[in-house]
Amino acid sequence: MNDFLKKNFNKYHIIGVVLGVLLSVVYWAKSGRFTDNFLKNSVILMIVWGILVGYITFDLVFNAKNRKDKE
Repeated sequence: MNDFLKKNFNKYHIIGVVLGVLLSVVYWAKSGRFTDNFLKNSVILMIVWGILVGYITFDLVFNAKNRKDKE
């Protein structure tokens, strides 16, 4: 289990998750509070969306950096 966490959750992923949460909360506060879209209307769903997008984005960046270092 520890090897799995080291491989799939490093400093890039933590930065991506934190940045994704911050940006999603700012987006919700600026434009999403009073809409009838169920995703934009709930701050919890926006936080989950920010976590997913931040993790996936920074995972792609981390993997691209690793591929470049191996070549």
